[in-house]
Amino acid sequence: MQDFLVIDHVSKSFGALRAVDAVSLSIMQGEVFSLLGPSGCGKTTLLRMLAGFERPDSGRILLKGADITDLPPEKRPVNTVFQNYALFPHLSVSENIAFGLQMKRRSKPEIRSAVERMIALVRMEEHATKNPAQLSGGQKQRVAIARALINEPQVLLLDEPLAALDLKLRQHMLTELTALQREVGTTFVYVTHDQGEALSLSHRIAVMNQGRVEQLASPATLYESPANAFVAGFIGDANFFRGVVQEILPGGHVRVEIEGLGHPHVTGSPTLKIGEAVRVMIRPENLHLSAQCPAATEPANSFPALVDEVIYFGPHQRLRLRASALIVHAQQNRQDQSLLFKVGTSLRVSFDPKVARIVSE
Repeated sequence: MQDFLVIDHVSKSFGALRAVDAVSLSIMQGEVFSLLGPSGCGKTTLLRMLAGFERPDSGRILLKGADITDLPPEKRPVNTVFQNYALFPHLSVSENIAFGLQMKRRSKPEIRSAVERMIALVRMEEHATKNPAQLSGGQKQRVAIARALINEPQVLLLDEPLAALDLKLRQHMLTELTALQREVGTTFVYVTHDQGEALSLSHRIAVMNQGRVEQLASPATLYESPANAFVAGFIGDANFFRGVVQEILPGGHVRVEIEGLGHPHVTGSPTLKIGEAVRVMIRPENLHLSAQCPAATEPANSFPALVDEVIYFGPHQRLRLRASALIVHAQQNRQDQSLLFKVGTSLRVSFDPKVARIVSE
């Protein structure tokens, strides 16, 4: 893969609102690249600039080295799949898919062959003559994707395409999108506020906040080594504890005083200083719960807690624990019934230093 879609210091404002603030990104050919963030973070505005629906106030957009910043949408080798599908209600599935090639005045045999190939690709053979009103949400989305792909765009932009679907169908469509992208090899730029979608679908993710990119990395890196507290909190669930560095330890660890948790050893940076105020992040699933502290655990990384609330999630349960004045969230697998704790139970919480990380604000 090579960098071929480059966003170079792109900014966009709407009045006093800075929607996109000097964003620079390089997207590689053939990858699924997601723009992830909360509502109003600038991800959709950035996508609209890639599509040509908005023009940047400053900066450039390059595709395979060519500057496309000022090109209108119809002259860009880019197609967009919208959240609301935007299908023509009076046209059949086949006619919707064929529309783009008809506008390009391709021959009827060429259009017929391409439409048949796209219909087979999205597995809509049994619905080719139906109108959109006769289709389910997932089927409409397949048609919208096929209509976009038939023009063989160099980049396919997807603007929260699964937001209108229910959870089970959304999960199914994610699997289908992954398989489809792998087959066609087209570069996907995917906009979503759903962390699960981005983590399961993407090769890389840019997490956006207030018009800027907080971190750009693979899903695993974002989850396991978030750059700051915003990324850690937006990608998955996390406990955050404020503390003060007490000692710099070998192996990249530091000892931190956290009121309510004692003096645990956590993963830190060699640039930290004794007495420095820090923020420690621990994922709920990385907390070990037991009747007593396991012998293999660093004693400093264990503290007593009381189960305050239990929430059922099918294969696992989430626990809200009270440790002195702190609230701690933990996760417990329900397969081992002998280790399930109930409200009011006193227990020991422990964790490995490497799963507790100091993150910047």
